[in-house]
Amino acid sequence: MLSIQELRSLGASLSTGAFRRQLGPFVLIQRTPGRPVSAVLEPTRVAAPADIERGMLSLLFEFEELLITTLPPLERMEELSVGRLPDCDLFLDDASVSKRHAVLNWNEPQGRCSVKDLGSTNGTFLNGASLATREATLKDGDILSFGNVQFWFLVTDTLHARLHQGPKASGKPAFRGS
Repeated sequence: MLSIQELRSLGASLSTGAFRRQLGPFVLIQRTPGRPVSAVLEPTRVAAPADIERGMLSLLFEFEELLITTLPPLERMEELSVGRLPDCDLFLDDASVSKRHAVLNWNEPQGRCSVKDLGSTNGTFLNGASLATREATLKDGDILSFGNVQFWFLVTDTLHARLHQGPKASGKPAFRGS
C-alpha cells in the first residue's frame, strides 16, 4: 500500500498517462487498516452499521491520511477476487469480510469495472446500499463496503488531478463524487 503523501510526489513527476500506466485504470483507496492480528482463520463476524457509516465518512474527510491499495496488473478482461483468504487478489484481513466475499470485474474495452457479492455473510454495499446478489457497475467516486472495510473507487486520472490540487483544509470533503 502507498500513502497519499507518498503518491503525491510520484503524481507530481508523472504525466496523467504515465501515472495511469503505473497504477492501472482505477485505484481503491482506504483508511489505514485497524487490527494487525490475522483474521484469516476466525469465523466471520457481523459488521457494525455504525462502523460502516464512520468508515464511509472518513474516506471523504481524511484524504491525506488514506492509503492506496495496490492491485495486480489488469488484463483486458479480468476478474479480481475480494476476501479474507490470502490467495484473493484483494486480501482483506478483517473478520467482518467473508473468505470469498465478492468479485471485481474489469472490462478494458468498455472501460468499466463492476462488483458482485458472492453470498457473503455481511454483504457488499455500494454507496451505502446493499448489492444483494446483483452486479453493479462502479462509477468514479463510489464507495464500496465489504463488511466493515470501505474503499473509495477512483479512476486513476481523477486521483492524479486530485493529487495536483494539494492538501485541502481540514473539515472539507476531499472529493465530491460525480
